Amino acid sequence: MTAAPQPPDTLRVTVAVSDSVRRGEAVLVTLRLTNTSDQRVTLYLTGRTITFDVVVAGSDGQVVWRRLDHVTTQQIVHVKALAPGETLEFRDRWRAAAPPGNYRTTP
Repeated sequence: MTAAPQPPDTLRVTVAVSDSVRRGEAVLVTLRLTNTSDQRVTLYLTGRTITFDVVVAGSDGQVVWRRLDHVTTQQIVHVKALAPGETLEFRDRWRAAAPPGNYRTTP
């Protein structure tokens, strides 16, 4: 996904995941884009269904899951305007096959 050039501090990107899960349970991953400005923000998003990527890495930095790994996406453009204070949210589940441990995510 790509955002049109905006003044600094107009779009906040956050990733939220479950604090903990039992072995074998899927981890809910939520990506949020929030317009923190007082102006409308225009986003240019790709994919027939809007495509987003999330990377999960272990405490050693080793990538254990990437949402779009081995996925082909269509480069159809969606133009989405976010009003001031509006949030756009995307969700998926990481079906963790990694050993117990601490992990970090990046959008």
